[in-house]
Amino acid sequence: MWGELHEEKEIIISLCKTMEAGKANRLFRELGAELHYDVYDFPAASYESWQSESLLHVTLFCNGKEVDAQDNFNGISLAFPFAVRPSSDQQKALNLISQVIAKFNGVATYQEQEYSVSLVQTDWDSCNDFLLKEWGEEPGSQSLAIMIAENYA
Repeated sequence: MWGELHEEKEIIISLCKTMEAGKANRLFRELGAELHYDVYDFPAASYESWQSESLLHVTLFCNGKEVDAQDNFNGISLAFPFAVRPSSDQQKALNLISQVIAKFNGVATYQEQEYSVSLVQTDWDSCNDFLLKEWGEEPGSQSLAIMIAENYA
C-alpha cells in the first residue's frame, strides 16, 4: 500500500442564491464545460492514456445534498485530479476555477480556508515537492498513475 498520493484537490463554491439548471448549463458551457448526461466536467486539452481526460470534475449540491445537472443547486465542488494531470495544468485549473467563481458569483473555500489562487498554488507546490521527494514522481506521470491504481486494488 502506498501512502498519500494527492489524487485530487477540491474547491468548494457556495452560491448566494439557488441557481436554475438551465441558466447554469449556459454558464458552464460558456466556460467550456461538457455535460455527460447528468454531470459536468471541463475536458483537458490533451492527455496521455494514463492521465485524466478532465481538467476539472464538477459536482453540484443543493442544501448539502448532491444533485444532477438537471436540478437547481446552490453549491459547486470543483475537483482537480492533481496526481493524474501534469503540473503544467495547475495554473490552467486555477484560472478556470477563478472564472467559475466569478461567473456563478460564488464564495469559494479550499481546505476550509477562503480561496485564493496563491493559497492553493502554495499548497499544490508543497504537494508537488512531496511527490518528488517521497516517491520520486511528478503529477501526471505514468508510474504515479500505476501507484494510485495499486492503492485501490
